[in-house]
Amino acid sequence: MSRAARPTHGVVSLPALDLRTEPRHAAELGSQLLMGEVVRLLRRGPDGGWVRVRNEADGYTGWVRAWGLVEANAARVGRWRDRAKGVVSVPLAQVRTGKGSGAAVSPVFFGDRLIVGRAVGGFRPVELPDGRRGFLPVAALAGKRRPTIEDRVLSLLGTPYLWGGRTPAGYDCSAFVQQVLLEQGVALPRDAKDQCRRSRRLAAGVEPRVGDLIFFRRPGESASHVGIALGGGYFAHSRGRVQVATLERGNPLCDLDLLPQSMGWYRPR
Repeated sequence: MSRAARPTHGVVSLPALDLRTEPRHAAELGSQLLMGEVVRLLRRGPDGGWVRVRNEADGYTGWVRAWGLVEANAARVGRWRDRAKGVVSVPLAQVRTGKGSGAAVSPVFFGDRLIVGRAVGGFRPVELPDGRRGFLPVAALAGKRRPTIEDRVLSLLGTPYLWGGRTPAGYDCSAFVQQVLLEQGVALPRDAKDQCRRSRRLAAGVEPRVGDLIFFRRPGESASHVGIALGGGYFAHSRGRVQVATLERGNPLCDLDLLPQSMGWYRPR
């Protein structure tokens, strides 16, 4: 294979692909990649089974197993981007070989991206990045009208906290915020400290609106926790699980542990 023909990119072909800090399964889970996301190939591990990549969606880097990628050159990646317009809009769905029946092809998570065909009988044919095909219910895919932030939060309540998690099987705080706001067209960095830098603090007395952010930190540290404003002083965050909280003393939803760590309300730039 000539140098010009070597793949420079990869398309994630699993519902979620673990992005680790080192090329081994026991290493820390730094983040996850979602099906259909495009990564830049940076370098390979000694045995070729691990690849260091950079997620082109948010710039996050780490090591993934090569089996979770379809490697491609820039031209093929461009074709994928042009065709993969279907986005999963439910927490979890199952691609099957038939319309509502047949063998399972793959689970898919909220935010996964696929190639979709014309709807027939309440189902749409879909194609995964590695060429596997099947069907999904029309209701499992994003339509012309996106859900409100409040409705999306309701659909994710109770999702367990997972350090590095980016799916409804487990979110950390910043990934929860990142994915909920991305659906609204707001692209944020991966980590809370970087999300804070990308936002401006609201002046005292300014009422936060739905979709604004609230950040927290321990003394001497940068922002390490984040939630999404829901209005009325309430916010949604992933802490133990995805839940709704407030900093209003006396309210049963008040998070007393976070109260002294609050940095205030911010608005994404």
